[in-house]
Amino acid sequence: MIRSYRKADLEDMVRIWYEASVIAHSFIPASFWALQKGAMKEKYLPLAENFVFQEDRQVAGFISLVGERVCALFVAPELQRRGIGKALLEYAKILKRKLSLKVYKENKSAFCFYEMCGFVVAGEEIDEYTDHMQILMEWDKLE
Repeated sequence: MIRSYRKADLEDMVRIWYEASVIAHSFIPASFWALQKGAMKEKYLPLAENFVFQEDRQVAGFISLVGERVCALFVAPELQRRGIGKALLEYAKILKRKLSLKVYKENKSAFCFYEMCGFVVAGEEIDEYTDHMQILMEWDKLE
C-alpha cells in the first residue's frame, strides 16, 4: 500500500536511502552518503512531499517529490526488483502532470529503469557535491 509518510517513518526512510545509495552508487565512497544522513533526516526529507510503500507494516520504499521533481526514489535493497519502485513512480505520475529527475550516469540500472518508465533524457550536468555526471530526465503525461 502507498500512503503519505509519517514522522515515525523517517528513520526507516533514511536507512533505506543510505543502504540503497551505497549499493547503487558504488562509484561514490560510502563515507559521502554517511555524511549526508543528518541532512536527509532533518532537512531534505521533511521539506519534500513523501509517499511510502508499506508492506507488512514495514516501509519497503519511498518517493520524495518537490513540486514536479522526483528528489528521491529508493527501495530497500532486499526488496528491489519486485515492482515497488515502479508502483511509487506510477503513483507520482497520477499526482503530477510532469516529472523530472536526475540520475547518475554510472547508475545504468536506474537510468534503464527510468527509460522503461517513460522518462527521456533532457540534459546532463556535473553534480557539484560528487563531481559525477548526472543525466536530467523528464516525463510528461501529455507526450
